[in-house]
Amino acid sequence: MAEGINKYALIENEAILLEYEGAVDKKILLQTLPQIEEILESLNVSRQNKRKIVNIAIETLQNLQLHSYQNGKRDYDISPLFIVAKSDEFITITIGNLVAQDEKAVLEDKILKINSLNEEEVKFLYGVIMKQTVVKFSTKGGAGLGLIDMKKKSGNELGFCFQDLDDTVTYFSLKVSVPG
Repeated sequence: MAEGINKYALIENEAILLEYEGAVDKKILLQTLPQIEEILESLNVSRQNKRKIVNIAIETLQNLQLHSYQNGKRDYDISPLFIVAKSDEFITITIGNLVAQDEKAVLEDKILKINSLNEEEVKFLYGVIMKQTVVKFSTKGGAGLGLIDMKKKSGNELGFCFQDLDDTVTYFSLKVSVPG
């Protein structure tokens, strides 16, 4: 672990129910989802919220798989992180991964813009982007649709922070909270 990075920066007054740290692939995704469903079942989470949480888990795990920084000349010894936790009111999904510094401003702007939207504006933006298959705002596709979908499903602002490692890489944390 790189010195000075707090991978739990967004975890506050929450009990960690599931934690995975490492590379994410389809196998990990398929192993993790049943564990999440079992946890949610044991907590008597409503069917509707369970579906939202599982969908957000899929989206965040896919983000870790597709958008994690690929180490170049320097090994930062930081693996992607996925956490499911519970507070008094919410089930939270928190992820952490390395992001290139040159992607930081764009990502931060996207999240701030999404967080500034009310429920109707989020639904409208989601619909607009779903209809626009030609326009892409991300080099890996999606136009930020996953972030918009997480806000739409959770009904809450997306929590996030960046912890700079150096001038090329930052550690990005994202937190999504769903009533539990």
